[in-house]
Amino acid sequence: MPIAREGDGGAQRQEYAYPDHHFSFQLRSSHWRRVSAGWSYPVHHHALIELNAVLEGRQVLTCEGIEYAMRPGDIFLIQPSCVHECRAEGAEPMMYFSVHFDIDDTFLFERITSLGNTLYPADSAAARRLKPHFDRLMELSNAADGGGTDTQLAVRSELLNLMLTLALTAVSDPAGSDRPAGPRHDDMQRAVHALRERSLLEKKVLEVLSAPEGGAIPADPSHWPEHRWIGVVSVMISDRSFWAKPDRFFAKILLDEALQSLGVSVVVDGEQLLTGVFFSDEFAVPALEELAARTSKRLEQALNVPIRVGIGGVAPSAEKLRGLFHQSLRQLGIIDHAPGGFNFEFMNRSIRLALLTIEAEYASPELSLRRLAGRLGLTPNYLSALFTEVTGHPFKWHLTRIRIQRARKLLEQTDMKIQQIGRLVGYSDPAYFSRSFKSVVGASPAEYRARSAALQQRSDASP
Repeated sequence: MPIAREGDGGAQRQEYAYPDHHFSFQLRSSHWRRVSAGWSYPVHHHALIELNAVLEGRQVLTCEGIEYAMRPGDIFLIQPSCVHECRAEGAEPMMYFSVHFDIDDTFLFERITSLGNTLYPADSAAARRLKPHFDRLMELSNAADGGGTDTQLAVRSELLNLMLTLALTAVSDPAGSDRPAGPRHDDMQRAVHALRERSLLEKKVLEVLSAPEGGAIPADPSHWPEHRWIGVVSVMISDRSFWAKPDRFFAKILLDEALQSLGVSVVVDGEQLLTGVFFSDEFAVPALEELAARTSKRLEQALNVPIRVGIGGVAPSAEKLRGLFHQSLRQLGIIDHAPGGFNFEFMNRSIRLALLTIEAEYASPELSLRRLAGRLGLTPNYLSALFTEVTGHPFKWHLTRIRIQRARKLLEQTDMKIQQIGRLVGYSDPAYFSRSFKSVVGASPAEYRARSAALQQRSDASP
């Protein structure tokens, strides 16, 4: 409300300060496509808001198991994390336009997601309001300057208008009936927050990969997710025409899904190249060779284009990220093999087997560096040096961490006595178990169990 104030010399004036508003949005994919009869796009989901408009022909869009018949001018709003697929219907070609975006603004995001998964027929008021912005975005996709500064500014303007127009659509719009039940709101919010966190991580990774040779690499551990291993895989598609197609978006989804099985992952774009980076908290070294083979086969089947995979390999530190990336490029023949230096193409076979053995046999009190070296046909001194060189930590560090990790779970999830838990994870001496546990966790087993129980009680009591 404006406030009348006494000014200099007794003059009256009015003042008003409007509250701050913070708003940002991200366009992740925008494309149009003309397809022939029989075309289909497979079942998928993502953490983005999507608008799908039919321009020619007929399309059947299935959202959360419900089929919707779409005609020219129809627009479908798909909410984050909703499972959907589409196909061309009839004997005529079909053309559609799709926009995927995220809005980092609580008010606008809540307003648009409150609309649910909604079909707006061409003759509805909402579709008529949205159509000019779709038309303009289509026109800009064919701009003569190939995406120059003016076009980029115009695209941002039209996308902003598109979002605001959608947000102003009344929730009670009759065109928005028959909305399928989508994911729970909490699940959708978690998916969107995870997407935004990965977007920030993607920017950090891209800064490292694109930095000039000799440039600084972020050394602060807080820049990266917690991890024991970091790995890099690059996917190259030599067909230049592919990178101007909507399947580029699908390729990124497929590679990201493959890497998520290993830990926190991101995929960054390059010229004719997608590079996936993952941060794994597992004790065992991820088998990238097997993952690369499966991923290559899946992408070739889904995209119908030849795929080449460059394995950067794994390393225990994010400081090696650029080296892993360059190794993946060398495998693809994009950069020459540099003489010297550590080759991250594959994790040392002996260390891979050693870590797998530790994970499988940590509960045995007899497991030691000497016994492990003997099983691998190595001397204890050589295996010890190899552990430190390849992983950055000695054998004892790895064995202790996995034993304590298992002990923490047993303390949280069971009522077993602390001495019994110590024996189950490989400690025959209860006092030594307590000292080892406290050195890693910062609290004794008894203190940790009491603290975990208190946290669980507060969680159970919260609404």
